[in-house]
Amino acid sequence: MEWLAAPPCTDLTDEAAKLNQQLDALHSPTIQSSQFHNCIELFYSRVLRLCIEHRRELRSQSLPLQAALLNRARNVADGLKRVALGFERVLTDTDARAGTPQKRLNETASARALRLLGEHFLTMSQAGMDMEPEIWRIAYRLYALSRVELGTLEPAGSPVETALFAYKRVLAMVSLEPQGLSPGELDWAAEYLARISGQVHVQEQRPPGTDGAWYWLDPYSGAEPQACVRRDPPEGKALLFFSTTGLARRAGEQLARHEGGRGDNELGIDPNFPGVQPASLLERLRQRWASPPKREQSRRKQDYQVEACVGLPNIWAVLHSKDSHPQSLVSHWTVINESPGGYAIMQLQGRCSGLSAGMAVALRRDAGDPWHLCVVRWIRSDSAEHVEIGLQMVSRGAIPVQVGFRSSESASSMSCALVLPVLPALRQHQAIMAPAGTYISRRFSLVSDIDRIYIAQCRLLTLDLQTSNIELFQFEIDPYPI
Repeated sequence: MEWLAAPPCTDLTDEAAKLNQQLDALHSPTIQSSQFHNCIELFYSRVLRLCIEHRRELRSQSLPLQAALLNRARNVADGLKRVALGFERVLTDTDARAGTPQKRLNETASARALRLLGEHFLTMSQAGMDMEPEIWRIAYRLYALSRVELGTLEPAGSPVETALFAYKRVLAMVSLEPQGLSPGELDWAAEYLARISGQVHVQEQRPPGTDGAWYWLDPYSGAEPQACVRRDPPEGKALLFFSTTGLARRAGEQLARHEGGRGDNELGIDPNFPGVQPASLLERLRQRWASPPKREQSRRKQDYQVEACVGLPNIWAVLHSKDSHPQSLVSHWTVINESPGGYAIMQLQGRCSGLSAGMAVALRRDAGDPWHLCVVRWIRSDSAEHVEIGLQMVSRGAIPVQVGFRSSESASSMSCALVLPVLPALRQHQAIMAPAGTYISRRFSLVSDIDRIYIAQCRLLTLDLQTSNIELFQFEIDPYPI
């Protein structure tokens, strides 16, 4: 009680460690049920403040996290789960419930516990770690407890209440595919979901068609929710289904207002989220909510070494200098599986910092091979020295150039970029990969100094890919240059 009454420690690492020490004391058998109930309410506010401050600090971080930050993330996540379990204990403890109306207790305690499980998911995801399977079972138990009334369960489609909203938020976080977002993007998306999670539709009956934005969850297996387009729901089991179509519709409406100049600047650049492009990010989320991505190519296990060049500036420098580039720009990785459309690579030795979902990575197996240009789709990291990356291949080979778009206010507006060749399976025209924010109009100039000076005026055709790190668009040489 003295620790809870004292102001929180400004050192978040120390605060996380002391929080778990005090939770050990709270679970002592000498603590009475009524006292446990009162204390867990105070721990809720303390751990919620801690995780929010931790999330804010990680917004500008890249993966893999340094060892100290990774350990703090584990401690914060552990504290969030333990306090959530404390609320579950209160809900199932007849002594602690004495004198409290059952319906109000179910709603309030379940809602707070589910809020903490959502924060647990975010904390683990921001650090590049996988969600613990147990969390999905705990979340469903709390959801069920919030609906207990005279020994029966209300239909899942009942009017939205606080606990149901909190559970919808936890479910919706899966649809974010958090390992494909940077820590800053994930935090922005989480705050956005906190406002619109009520748009998630939850039901216990199997929908007549599952080819849309439907997910299913086996609440007793511990496995995370699965998109129906990726894996068919099993027959003969009591499953929970939810749809993200409402999220896509709400995001689409806001994007339309923003593009029409009728928005409230909520999608403008926010200095509190460095490196996040809200409008571009929300469009990517809208696409995921409307139609979850489906794996169409099988993966094959592999085990061979490759050279990797990480980041568009480094790739440009390596391609521009050919064989005279510094060796520090190239690192060695192991391919653990591959498909016609990409790779999964792993680094076990050394440390590769500055990784972020959506950035460019170039791979080649031998020094004489052409570089395969890829985009990072997801990152996993369970330690500071071990990181796995999922890559989507976008080109075999690239040419370093400089591009400058018209309407730029800056006189020195040329940016380093890469020209990608035509790939019939992906695109019918040449493409350019450039840093995020380069594209500002449809006409631009292109300069190449490989072997000889070449200058062309070009016209953008389609914007194919946009992340917080790069933009990829098809183009053609302008037949009517100005």
